[in-house]
Amino acid sequence: MRPATARALAGSLLVVFFILMITHPAAVYRGALRGLNVWWEVVFPSLLPFFITTELLLAFGVIHLLGSLLEPITFRLFRLPGAAAFVLAVGFTSGYPMGAAAAARLKSQGLLTAAEAAHLAAFANNASPLFILVAVAVGIYHLPEMGPFLALVHYGSNLLVGLTFRFFSPSRRPYLPRSRPSPTEGRKPASLGQTLGEAVRQSVTNLLVIAGFIGLFGVLWELIREVSNWQGSASLLFEAGAGFLEVTLGVKGVAETALPLKIKVWVTEVWLAWQGLSVIVQVWSFLGQAGVSLLPFFGGRFLQIVYASILTFALFPFFAPGWSQAAAGHFSFSPSFSWILLRSTGLCLASFLFLLLLALVTSCCRSRL
Repeated sequence: MRPATARALAGSLLVVFFILMITHPAAVYRGALRGLNVWWEVVFPSLLPFFITTELLLAFGVIHLLGSLLEPITFRLFRLPGAAAFVLAVGFTSGYPMGAAAAARLKSQGLLTAAEAAHLAAFANNASPLFILVAVAVGIYHLPEMGPFLALVHYGSNLLVGLTFRFFSPSRRPYLPRSRPSPTEGRKPASLGQTLGEAVRQSVTNLLVIAGFIGLFGVLWELIREVSNWQGSASLLFEAGAGFLEVTLGVKGVAETALPLKIKVWVTEVWLAWQGLSVIVQVWSFLGQAGVSLLPFFGGRFLQIVYASILTFALFPFFAPGWSQAAAGHFSFSPSFSWILLRSTGLCLASFLFLLLLALVTSCCRSRL
């Protein structure tokens, strides 16, 4: 498609969207309010500790040090430099779009090339454990026993994507210790207060960008619902298809259908792997600012859907008999802002301590050789 044709098509869609906003103001209000409530109650407290910690670790050069120690492991497993270990720890514990945002940030700091950042973002952008274990398993399905299975398939399929991309990685060089200069070298050190203030400012700015995308897609979905006006069972299937735009809405819609539990779990894993256009556009924003291609990320999504589907149908018979839906049917839990913030901070610290422990073990092993 020619650039002029693409711009004309995009402009036409925006005009239609604007007209629908004018003719359906109530839907616009509901969608924006719903999206911003999700951002404030879930996204903001779950991602804030990770954004601030990432900025501080970059400012003090800690990621460069960890990268020098962990490069033998990350290069052998994924054909990626040691700094990728930090992005993996963040991406597997924080939630979308933190993995892609961290990869783009390290690319901007010179710790990753554009190809390495694209490779890393393709499999390090995951749903957070809190979202899978609490929001999906408990809040939506009322089956706490389902949480570990969903997490195993989701994280396992993404690791398989990373191992697959390993064979297509442009980085074929042997391991070279401390081959990348620290981004803090040659710079005048800032005070602790300045560094902390800049970390908080950058983190809140990124979170506001995410809020805008969530609010926009919330409005878009409400407009689609109001214009389509589907009824009955067709409405439930329509709600289940919402995962194409926003993963939470899609998972909730799937859980409310009358489909067999195996199919519900499979579609849930598909939406978790796809991540929704709302997250994809957020990832596009972060990667685009760093000059990183989005195509490998799309490839990772489709490959993860394949792996997640295979793992779901292969492992479901071993896990499903242990799920007691009758016992969990009356279980309800609604996490508060402080609950999510405290546990996200704990996950952030745990991932960082894990990296330190891994770096110390690697350093000891290298010193004995």
